[in-house]
Amino acid sequence: MTLLIKDEVDIIADNIRVHAHLGVDNFVVMDNGSTDGTRELLDELAKEFDITIIDRPVLDYQQSNWKTEMARVARQTYKADWVITNDADEFWIPKQGDLKSELSKGGSIIYCPRVNILFDRDAFDNGGKYYNQTNCVQYPISYAKGIQQREEHLSIMLGKIHGKVMVRTLGLLRVKGGNHRAWHLWGWLNQRDSANVTVYHYPIRSKAHFVSNIENRRDLLAKGVSKMGDHYRRWVKMLNEGKLEEEFDRLVLRPEYKHVLSDVGVICEDNTAQQRIKAVIEG
Repeated sequence: MTLLIKDEVDIIADNIRVHAHLGVDNFVVMDNGSTDGTRELLDELAKEFDITIIDRPVLDYQQSNWKTEMARVARQTYKADWVITNDADEFWIPKQGDLKSELSKGGSIIYCPRVNILFDRDAFDNGGKYYNQTNCVQYPISYAKGIQQREEHLSIMLGKIHGKVMVRTLGLLRVKGGNHRAWHLWGWLNQRDSANVTVYHYPIRSKAHFVSNIENRRDLLAKGVSKMGDHYRRWVKMLNEGKLEEEFDRLVLRPEYKHVLSDVGVICEDNTAQQRIKAVIEG
């Protein structure tokens, strides 16, 4: 598994522990200039797990280049047959077995669906654990492209998000920026979809971390980084206009909001990830 991270001290240990438990043998982690203790924590984790740490503090965020580089390091250093290019807030959870059982079925690129998990408002305001949240965006809303930047009242967490891919390293040409797809010599021949592995995405873990992340994105945009998701551009705009606080009411679930979304089937209760993560983190 490869991870490109910055200031993820609150979740990076959980991520590595859970995925090691689910069958990941080795990790290649690139730190993009963390200042919150993440880099020091990686050194501690490297005493327990097989981790190659790459320091890349420059503020230009060459996401596709760096993720492709890490995939090649994984193959050269660990002889990895497969690579999962991950983010710190994503957990690849199989319904049955572990990740190795999915990879043993063959293929060159395996596409896994990804879902957003949303906080209950009360848990968000009172320091609830991210992995105890079970509000899954089951049937996302198909917003018109770009509309979430123009219409501030819409909830960006309810929109459709792309899945992620696991890739066989032999024949890998390039991992694309967000790891939603990859270029592979045999991708046209035997790419397949997984019916077993879902990527659970926890984009909101705490108010402080969310604000810090958007401040970092603002710095990247100011630096001239052009490849960045519409949702980050929206949040940077709101941060600059002093509207970020009101956005939280659209990112987490108030009781009445949750009731309506459940009734129409947009969200559902899904405790699959909660059970697998909690079992590792809390024993």
